This record gives sequence, C-alpha cells and structure tokens, in this order.
Amino acid sequence: MAIALEVVKQVYQRFAEGDLDGFLKLCSQEIEWVVNGPSTLEKCRAFHGISGVRQFLSLLEDSWQFNSFEPRKFFEDDMTVIVLGEETGVDKASGEPFQNRWAHVFEVQKERIVSFREFLCHWRGEQQPPAMRW
Repeated sequence: MAIALEVVKQVYQRFAEGDLDGFLKLCSQEIEWVVNGPSTLEKCRAFHGISGVRQFLSLLEDSWQFNSFEPRKFFEDDMTVIVLGEETGVDKASGEPFQNRWAHVFEVQKERIVSFREFLCHWRGEQQPPAMRW
C-alpha cells in the first residue's frame, strides 16, 4: 500500500475511534485545513496549523452528532489522496437531522498530512440528496 494512502486511512481510523491525539499526530505542524461548503456552517472556512485543526474538530464536536461517517472510495496519485464519502447525523443546536456528501483531498509529505480540502454538500431537515450509486 502506498504511504500517502496508508496515512489517510489511518486518519479515518483514528477519527472513527475518537483518537484525536493520534489523528493530530498524522498532521504536519504547518497543515492547511480548508472546508468548502455552505457559508451558514461555521466550520466552512480555512484553518491553519495543529491549533487550527483542533479548532475545527472542536467546532465539529460542538455542532454535530454523527450517526454515520463513511469514506466510500479512495483514489491515490503519488502523494495526493482523494476520498469520496457521506455522513448523517443531527445538528446539536437545532435538533435537525442532516445528510452530507463530501470529497476530501489530502496532500501527504513525509508521512504527514500537509493539506486537507473538503468539498461539502449539505442537506438538512427534510431535504434529501439525489439518489446515486457508489
């Protein structure tokens, strides 16, 4: 297995296990973490460095309760890994359910994530994403 893909799969595993310290150890000190999505979501912006990723994770924990989080497809090209996935949960403030589909783009150098880009499609309440096959 290629190193970049292995690192990214470890990131998802540690996130799923709630091992946020282990998750952060896989990130470069200078990481750039950018979430592209609806401007109404506080997490949709740029974060920098480990402290920025901690801030992102804190926002995520404070705002959403996940019911599912599923990376579905992995694509790797040298030190870039693209992951397609989806998640469901509940917005903690409003109590509304949500469904998200996303593409995550990771850049890996020296076995650390140096760049993360999320492209997020977000449906809330009774809104439903279009049907599709994975």
